[in-house]
Amino acid sequence: MDKKEYQERRNNEDKTLVNFHPELNQSGIYDNEGNKLPKPKREQYDPIPRDFINSGLFFKLTARDKDIYFFLSSKCNKWRNTRITNNYITRETGIPDITIKKSLKRLKFYHFISSRKYFIRPNTSRRIIVLQRWDTAYKKLVREGKIKAISGKEIVFEPIPYLPDRF
Repeated sequence: MDKKEYQERRNNEDKTLVNFHPELNQSGIYDNEGNKLPKPKREQYDPIPRDFINSGLFFKLTARDKDIYFFLSSKCNKWRNTRITNNYITRETGIPDITIKKSLKRLKFYHFISSRKYFIRPNTSRRIIVLQRWDTAYKKLVREGKIKAISGKEIVFEPIPYLPDRF
């Protein structure tokens, strides 16, 4: 197998992986159909996508939320996901565990991150945290009614509390 055939086979594998696992496209290398983007159109890795800041959503977070978000972004792989635990975050940053839990809930509420569990053994599970891209978060926020889109760049925040009264 020569290099060209090998590269085509790898690209086809990447397309199928992106179709079955959309979180793999968080790196910005592939478009929505799974095709590899040319280098000038690829999204450059940024710990916070610029559109979160431009929309004003980033300013709804507290200082601790931002600290935890930056810490998560420093521990992510190229697909923008990580498997670190709350104990590890507490040990490395010194932030109390209750603050970490509240901050993670707030980050999930505004779709900065998403998480899912996977099982190692029948009674043992771990958590994967994925940092979301703006286009993914934007669609979820509009669908849930947390923001209203006037145009592509102008959004209006709905008066919704960021968290329920009880945790």
